[in-house]
Amino acid sequence: MSRRGGAVTFFVNASKGENAVVTVRLSGAVAIAKTRSLQDEGWQVFITGPDGNRYHPSEFEKLLATDSTERSGA
Repeated sequence: MSRRGGAVTFFVNASKGENAVVTVRLSGAVAIAKTRSLQDEGWQVFITGPDGNRYHPSEFEKLLATDSTERSGA
């Protein structure tokens, strides 16, 4: 996926009971930090990466690899 001149975005998705929130982050590392803070508060979380895939907490290492690939232009 090409991101020439555009921002790479990560969507942090969280749900708790009947509440759901989505926030946007421009870095995989920042998105992971946000999900971890939400998870500590009891939210169920996942991140949608710039590749359109969902990443759950057990897959965050894959997300960091995607983030560095997108930023390097590979």
